[in-house]
Amino acid sequence: MSDPTPNLIATNISKRFGITQALDDVTVSFYPGEVHALMGENGAGKSTLGKILAGLHAQNTGTVVINGRKLIPGSLDDAFHAGIRIVHQELAQCPNLSVAENLCLHDIPTKGMTVDFAEMKRRAAALVHQLDPDIDVSKPLGYLSPGRRQICQIAASLDKNPDGSMIAKVIVLDEPTSSLSISEASILMDITRDLASQGLTIIYVSHRMSEIFTCCDRVTILRDGKFVATNIVSKIDEPTLVEQMIGRRIEALKNKSDNTNQSSSQSIETQALKTQIGTADHPVDLSAEPILKVRNISSPGKLDDCNLDLHPGEVLGIGGLVGAGRSELFDAIFNIDTRAKGSVTIDNTQILGKGIRTAMAAGLGYVPEDRRIQGLFFNLGIDENILAPVMHTMANPLGIRDRATELDAVAKRINRFQIKTASLSQTTPGELSGGNQQKLLIARWMTENTKVLLLDEPTRGIDVGTKSEIYKLIRHAADDGLAILLVSSEMPELLALSDRILVMGDGQIKGQLTEDQMTQTNILTLATQEKTFAQAT
Repeated sequence: MSDPTPNLIATNISKRFGITQALDDVTVSFYPGEVHALMGENGAGKSTLGKILAGLHAQNTGTVVINGRKLIPGSLDDAFHAGIRIVHQELAQCPNLSVAENLCLHDIPTKGMTVDFAEMKRRAAALVHQLDPDIDVSKPLGYLSPGRRQICQIAASLDKNPDGSMIAKVIVLDEPTSSLSISEASILMDITRDLASQGLTIIYVSHRMSEIFTCCDRVTILRDGKFVATNIVSKIDEPTLVEQMIGRRIEALKNKSDNTNQSSSQSIETQALKTQIGTADHPVDLSAEPILKVRNISSPGKLDDCNLDLHPGEVLGIGGLVGAGRSELFDAIFNIDTRAKGSVTIDNTQILGKGIRTAMAAGLGYVPEDRRIQGLFFNLGIDENILAPVMHTMANPLGIRDRATELDAVAKRINRFQIKTASLSQTTPGELSGGNQQKLLIARWMTENTKVLLLDEPTRGIDVGTKSEIYKLIRHAADDGLAILLVSSEMPELLALSDRILVMGDGQIKGQLTEDQMTQTNILTLATQEKTFAQAT
């Protein structure tokens, strides 16, 4: 840290949303030149604190002071002009506008009475190409993958004065790498450290332990809206950090002596995770008839002749870098991509090209990568979100809803998936934490009617405790016969949950990995190969 005097001080911050106490008398100081992590389980208050600092929420009590200036509660303009920027976990952009227009919305360059598009592109390129030089700033933002859209959102906070100095004084990064590949996350962390070295305060909200220990100087733990501790990262270990987050100690599973004789095919972290969730010795009968068959799936500019088989009770992982075509493959299988051609069958019933309703009726479920834009209905209650695919089956012959039956079904799923909510029908998804939103979406699809489940980044932006819950839900569902296609950018997660892994790149399936072949090195090697390997089914 370059300066021992804090430049941003949040004092006695409390915030209530209805009956929920999101923050309770929290005091934290931040220093220039540091990367300061905020950690805690979902619902701990991390994002709420970040939004209060940025002026998006008005605290009920307490003050925020930057460089001696007291900020107006809930004033985004006041915080912005004071030099505070926030990069949201959920994408907050205009997908119909170009990348350049999105990056310059706060200060559109003009030439006389018209927009100076050349200057706009120059500014945007200078920002975004720090993170990804391959992004075309003239293209509509909506054409980019969620990962690259997140890169653009991060880049928007990196604007500079004419002399090259940063305009921002504080940047809040809320789960900035949740949609990024390993290489992109590494670049972002390098940039984060570089920004801090220039004297900026970086407030880094993340659930990824490796990022905290790689990138951050100090870490503040929140639990149930209360301040727990602020630690110097170099003086704390992961078990202690987890204990502060969840209020109890998780037994260490990384017994190095038991793994000494293992080949390098599986990291100790992956082996520990497999042991924790019960996948270490999970057998799958690959000689059984596949329940899902994908043949020769292609889509212009997205997919090129993809083939796979998925068996009952199997978790088939889809690995690859951001932009490889993994989410695009799921969109094709679920009939979202209407330009996709080929064959997709569930129990030998053809579903491709026959619409989403047909896919759902055949037993296909889909938990998409972006729960906010693609998954949840934020204007509906918890009950309607959970029952959306099956609500019509609970109505009487006249189409009148049976509320008693609905609420009974919702209560059972709320209990099974341990979703924390104040009300079954009056609470909306927007009132839930990110982890409970994700469990809500999984609860919608992980039912007795679902035969095949597509899971795209199922633990994105989820804390360590909720991740463990979701891992066990996935494993138990597979043990009960559910066939699961899994996309994950977190390598230990992908390796620990998957029975096999197919690796994608450039819209193609580059190859298959099984058993001891399933390693991070092999995944990255296949993902970056230009030569197309034979596609194994």
